[in-house]
Amino acid sequence: MTWQAAAILVAGFVVAGYFSYRQHLRYARVVNQVAAEENRGGVLLVTGRAKGKLRGAVVLLVVDRRRNAVTRALAMEGASVFARFRERPELTGPLGTLTERAPSKAVAKAAADAMTMVSRLTAGQRAAA
Repeated sequence: MTWQAAAILVAGFVVAGYFSYRQHLRYARVVNQVAAEENRGGVLLVTGRAKGKLRGAVVLLVVDRRRNAVTRALAMEGASVFARFRERPELTGPLGTLTERAPSKAVAKAAADAMTMVSRLTAGQRAAA
């Protein structure tokens, strides 16, 4: 391998790392913004993710524990670091049918992952009630 090929390879890794870092910053900014906007009693903010061979998805759900329903949903899906969170009103509604309302398999898997987090966070409260 020549030094030019090595330099191109290193530059590619640096650029990929930079874009991944920027995506992480956007993710943290959206989570903090939603947490600040939805900060009230009886509400959970959970995330779920799904990894695929080519495409993945991340969902951010605001769940009302009293109604057992999703009141706000955002999803980020795609194959690149340029994917952004978008509001997904089709995911709002009862928790029981959340995965059926998902527009893609990746979003459905991410929603199922978020549902496991909801069940973990509410398990102690159901047992105490």
